[in-house]
Amino acid sequence: MKSVSSVVVILSLAIAAAACGTASEAAPASQAKPQASAPTADAQDLCLHTMARSYQCTDQYIPAVVDLRAKKDHPAGIAAKVQADRDGVIARAKEEWKADSSDAAIIANCQRMATMVDANDFQTAQRCVAESDCNAFVTCIMPVMDKHM
Repeated sequence: MKSVSSVVVILSLAIAAAACGTASEAAPASQAKPQASAPTADAQDLCLHTMARSYQCTDQYIPAVVDLRAKKDHPAGIAAKVQADRDGVIARAKEEWKADSSDAAIIANCQRMATMVDANDFQTAQRCVAESDCNAFVTCIMPVMDKHM
């Protein structure tokens, strides 16, 4: 059984990878062409930036992920755990979040996830990472996470 933090990291990587590139690379709106996916290198870079932003915003990010997981009861049983002790689940997730993700694991997951990036999520995540306020970042990225959970 996966721990809450492992699930949080995996979900974060999925969302992070589902996002990005740079605004300077985007074609003007009148010339923009839909893409099935974002360029892999850009998606990997965005994934890494999204993970970094998630870590910077841990105090806002982890509770939002825990609540999203509880709403979807994913993994099964987490809704009951959160209902019984939300603060405890969040505290454990924060501790695991600090300890579970080595740079090598994040890089490997971002490389893998970059091949599955949806252009819309890429653009959304790109906007989210640019948010300077943690609450704005978390509010922005959660719908992408919700979609991929």
